[in-house]
Amino acid sequence: MSYGAQVNGARAVEPLRLMLAALNVATVANHVTLSLFTDFEGFAKPNPPEGKNAELAALFTQLVKWSEALRTVRVAG
Repeated sequence: MSYGAQVNGARAVEPLRLMLAALNVATVANHVTLSLFTDFEGFAKPNPPEGKNAELAALFTQLVKWSEALRTVRVAG
């Protein structure tokens, strides 16, 4: 998930994904962008529209699946 004033932070995520991959960090494919101007109240409290809530739910579902799948690696490591 990213947020920002310009392109909702999407540009910042692109190089971050590459760096995380180089460090063997697992990432999820889903990506949600939020606008500081329209998806936050007073630039602080998240208040995304209903369409974004569905995207966020999909992201968190994928995140939970990854965390459960990687649990054995964390315990063994």
